[in-house]
Amino acid sequence: MLRSVVAFVLGNIVTLFMFTEGLARRPGEIRHVLERPALYVRALLVVLLLVPLVALAVVKVFHLPTVVASAILLMAICPGAPLQVNQAKALGANPSTSINLLLLLSVFALITVPLWVMGVDRLLGVEFKASPDLVFRLLAVKILPPLAVGIALRHYLPNVAKALAPWCSKVFNVLLLVVAVGLLFIVGPRLLHVAWIAIFALVVVVTISVLLGHWAGAPRLEDRKAVALATAFAHPVLAMTIIIQSYPNYRALEVAGVVGAYIVIRLLALTPYKLWVKRQHDSEPSRHVPSDGVPV
Repeated sequence: MLRSVVAFVLGNIVTLFMFTEGLARRPGEIRHVLERPALYVRALLVVLLLVPLVALAVVKVFHLPTVVASAILLMAICPGAPLQVNQAKALGANPSTSINLLLLLSVFALITVPLWVMGVDRLLGVEFKASPDLVFRLLAVKILPPLAVGIALRHYLPNVAKALAPWCSKVFNVLLLVVAVGLLFIVGPRLLHVAWIAIFALVVVVTISVLLGHWAGAPRLEDRKAVALATAFAHPVLAMTIIIQSYPNYRALEVAGVVGAYIVIRLLALTPYKLWVKRQHDSEPSRHVPSDGVPV
């Protein structure tokens, strides 16, 4: 029962989150991509190419079991987690950079996820299944339409959008708490059975990914943080769906359990980076911010 509730909420909370984000976005914010193309090209290369290669190298170096290796690689090749935007706000990252990256990653994932799945299949023999149609249904249907509806509502009915936004945000936070508590009960006991070498491998993947993202977001700290979080936050719903489609038996529970453990360990592994960038922000000299929002 608990697994079913968590799976349902996790599968639909993305839609609510993207609609809520749309209520707070302006259509013109997409111009940020055209104004800073080098930033987004670097970010896409890191998330879509370098992070999966790092995960693959770590899996090979540590000689991890197939179940653990499969979970790590799945979380590395499934980008575009909507919660990265929520985390970016909490960390003081640039929200426009974060939401634009989410949209770009969702589009490119339609191509890269099936390609990476085929590559992982050949290297590990895990027989994952991720057809373009499966990826499209999850990313294009659950992310782009609700965001577009929210933006349209903000543009044409700003008063309605302003009234809806706080309520949608509150409902999202409650559902997020339900998912967090549910995952803790489901994954908690399984964490005890994850080998220390696997935990260390997960931390290595997250740490290297975040550092690559921090580099790719240069030179502004708020962009560095946004890109770093995009590299660390994979799409758990997409990963879980691929698992269910690939293993309609007991092995699916094994891989899904490790993915759940990955989510918890990832949050813990991000703590040093969050503390470090907070000190970086606190040590920066105060800067004047004019009306266009660009620090000088």
